[in-house]
Amino acid sequence: MATGNNLQELYEKFLSGQSNASEQLELIALFGTADATALEELIHQKLEDNTAFAAENADHKKRYNRILVNLQQEISQNRTPHRFKWLKIAAAASITLAVGLSAYLFISNQNVKPVIITAKIETEVRPGGNKAFLMLSNGQKIQLAKIDRGIIGADAGRNIRKTAEGQIEYDRVQQQNHLSDNGVNILQTPNGGQYRVVLPDGTKVWLNAASSLKYAINFGKSGERKIELTGEAYFEVAKDPVRPFIVQTDDQNIKVLGTHFNVNAYHDDGGSKTTLIEGSIMAISGNAKALIYPGQQVISIGRNRLQIDDVDTEIALAWKNDQFMFDSEPIRMLMKRLARWYDVDVVYGSNVPDVRFNGGVSKFENISAVLKILESTGKAHFKLKDRTIYIEQ
Repeated sequence: MATGNNLQELYEKFLSGQSNASEQLELIALFGTADATALEELIHQKLEDNTAFAAENADHKKRYNRILVNLQQEISQNRTPHRFKWLKIAAAASITLAVGLSAYLFISNQNVKPVIITAKIETEVRPGGNKAFLMLSNGQKIQLAKIDRGIIGADAGRNIRKTAEGQIEYDRVQQQNHLSDNGVNILQTPNGGQYRVVLPDGTKVWLNAASSLKYAINFGKSGERKIELTGEAYFEVAKDPVRPFIVQTDDQNIKVLGTHFNVNAYHDDGGSKTTLIEGSIMAISGNAKALIYPGQQVISIGRNRLQIDDVDTEIALAWKNDQFMFDSEPIRMLMKRLARWYDVDVVYGSNVPDVRFNGGVSKFENISAVLKILESTGKAHFKLKDRTIYIEQ
């Protein structure tokens, strides 16, 4: 059983941002062995201490308040000490009180034991970054990571700029009749890449790793703004009551007038998943249609069926907010996401169980830190060699 003094010392060190990686992993293990009453007392004490948290910015403060309210509701509804519940609350409190830290993990096993970290790291792999290729309508391919800011080209009557923030924008024009209706651009991110683009109509798009976005430079006179997506992207669509904005994937069409939503359409992840943040969207798959509202996700099940679920939008947008977040995530799905971002291969041993993970980590940690955090759960063992991750039970 964890000693109260050691748990409190490590917890306070973590909340103040002074703990190192090994101390954070030790704290995770102690959460799994501490007495439920001790956890309850420690968390109540810290939540009531206004000095335990110092907001770094308005976004952190907002997120802190939201998680704090949820925590207080969960605590009030579970006054009887319950080991599994308090393990989750302990970790959530850690996130709340130390919202600016880069990594966290909560353990969802009911019988958690301290584990020895045995992840074998023979090579280090750094995280991905802003890397993409822009294909112009004349076939020219521009490697965006290797080009300076400023005007990088022109297509269909518009100049194309790379901004100081590292995104692509299209110059607005005064005379629409000088524009060509035939220009089509394709923005592609490799494994280990992501990029942002502001489309000519003002729509903002965040493109995830291993993804492709195909769009007309000038949406022309068709009466709609239609783009094609493979992979994953987050959209903040410029409002236009006359011309609907349509995202087309292999098995789903999403039609909006102006709203914020995320589309996951990786070929190897199953059916397309669209998560709505604000506004409303119409999703179409074959003969199936569904109107989606904020906080809902629509999944294509084959060509003529749509499934609608209520979801945690923060998890759906974690990648866009520079995080990995896992909510009962199967190991094979989790590793697909890591493989795309770190540009690594994954090899599974013959005895890897169908385990699931909860928690999260910054996208900008080196992969060794991520694997050590995952291995701290005791659910799987990892070896990294020559940009290949080997997984065993």
